[in-house]
Amino acid sequence: MANKEGSSEIVVGKCNSERVKMKNKSLTTIESLPDELVFNILVRLPAEDIYNDAMLVCWKWYRTIHARNFIDSHLRHSTPGILVRNFNCKNNDSVIVSMRQDRVVLSEFSYKFTGGGPWSCCNGLIVEYDYSKRSLRITNPAIKQHFAIPQFIRPRAHVICPSIAYSAASKEYKVVLTYGISDGDSCVPRLAILTVGVDQSWRDVCTPQLSEDMIIVAPFISEGFIHWPLERTHVLTLNVATEVVTQTPLPEGCDSGFKFYLSTGKNLSLFVRCTVFSLEVWDLESESGEWTKMNNIDLESQKSKFEGVYCKKNSRRFVLIPTVWLKCKEVLVFRFQRPTGVFFAYNVRTHGIDWFELDHTCHFRNFELHTNSLVWLT
Repeated sequence: MANKEGSSEIVVGKCNSERVKMKNKSLTTIESLPDELVFNILVRLPAEDIYNDAMLVCWKWYRTIHARNFIDSHLRHSTPGILVRNFNCKNNDSVIVSMRQDRVVLSEFSYKFTGGGPWSCCNGLIVEYDYSKRSLRITNPAIKQHFAIPQFIRPRAHVICPSIAYSAASKEYKVVLTYGISDGDSCVPRLAILTVGVDQSWRDVCTPQLSEDMIIVAPFISEGFIHWPLERTHVLTLNVATEVVTQTPLPEGCDSGFKFYLSTGKNLSLFVRCTVFSLEVWDLESESGEWTKMNNIDLESQKSKFEGVYCKKNSRRFVLIPTVWLKCKEVLVFRFQRPTGVFFAYNVRTHGIDWFELDHTCHFRNFELHTNSLVWLT
């Protein structure tokens, strides 16, 4: 009797255990996960993984991923990298340079450019040239979407340089073209704007502040602004929301010496070379047009490292050139003036240096800050 009762207890316990397992299983299905938990998990995934895999799991995830607040939150959680496209070399493929745990990571950029570009990047959107249609288009490589831009036709127009920027006020993207109109022996600078998804044709912006140098100078994009450094004395800035162009003189004492400009993503940085291994740094607040002096970058104590690396690749005298900011002005990437394929990332906070190398046969590269995002235009 005792044995039977013992057996009975074992059987009952086993049944209860199975019921608990079945109950727990039903409670942990994908559909039953709290919305907030799903949101916080998905928003931290790479854009490609979300688009190729997570979006297809169930309708609940699909709806979450396509919500505007999710796309905006995912963009804020994403860290930009450097999109590097090689030209005129054995390997024209593009790569992404990013930072992970204070180390440089190189990864293949899976999207293959079929035309010219990338000309400009903003929030994961890229302006490129579509040779098949002889016009510009906007592409988001992560979600494999393209948007055709109306053709730009102006008699005698040449050297067309496009940029894309986002107006937070109107929640619209605008493509801006700088171009020149031949007028005898001179070239008259022009600026044209197209609001994506709204305008069917290009609008010219008339302002007396335009300069011929804008046609050949690559612009820098910050949040809602496009900058053109001109004539070594000032910067022209277009407010994308108001479409007003303003002129900002350089900080006092910065009108001489070699200068370099970079976008931080939010503002414009100015570097003035003091010596081969040191730079004076200024930051332009786009909205107010005010310059702020930042800490100088001084690499004199580490120059033996650069000389040792460079001399192995090239016997000529070298110059260090700031190339792009990473991690919101925490890491500054440098390259050498002479093409060697050698780069290094300098952490301005810890003063640490990490080296990386790209295809040394390439004599021309395009560098753009790029974020893999889910952003689209509809």
